[in-house]
Amino acid sequence: MRADPYAAVAGLYDPVTAAFLDPVRRLVAETLAGLGARRVCDVCCGTGRLVRRLRLAGFDSVGLDASPAMLAKARALCPGENVFARADARRLAVADGACDAAVATFALHENPPWDRAAMLGELFRVTRPGGHVLVVDYLSDLPASPMGLLVALAERLAGREHHRNFRDFLARKGVVGLFRSAGRPVARLVPCLGGRAALVVAPAGPAWGPASAPARP
Repeated sequence: MRADPYAAVAGLYDPVTAAFLDPVRRLVAETLAGLGARRVCDVCCGTGRLVRRLRLAGFDSVGLDASPAMLAKARALCPGENVFARADARRLAVADGACDAAVATFALHENPPWDRAAMLGELFRVTRPGGHVLVVDYLSDLPASPMGLLVALAERLAGREHHRNFRDFLARKGVVGLFRSAGRPVARLVPCLGGRAALVVAPAGPAWGPASAPARP
């Protein structure tokens, strides 16, 4: 597994981002409730704020992340609950169809295209037929508004590789382009983060169109 890129920033993550991301987490939780999901896997769960919100609302939710530093924060947020585990989102140790829904929030854009494709494939694999995959990530257009400039600055400060992957993600039409390239139909698209991102809801099951996963160089 890769070295922990969040080791130096885990302590600052919630103080810096919670004001922007907590409304997105609320949107995800409300959407999951409307879908009737109970068993929910939050992939790349970070500090565990979505998992905690879901568990308080009665969901059987678990969180997976590759970062030991982020998982330490998540476990401190949910003391006494063994609901977090370290995992590679490209190869989840989760059985096929084990979840009613799988979620990834602002996790795919920071990875290279071949890893994004693998991660999205895993979200669909672990979700049962009839369930749903929910992904929140950026759209392809980030207008020069205060929110757009703030997003661009945050992504640049995240590091050279992170920013390069972010720019590539936008160039490939963002989260909508990711689902399209995977041949996955989108059932619902809800703008969030001031219209700079969207929550995509997609039905689980076999892809309906031809996938065109990017090749690793």
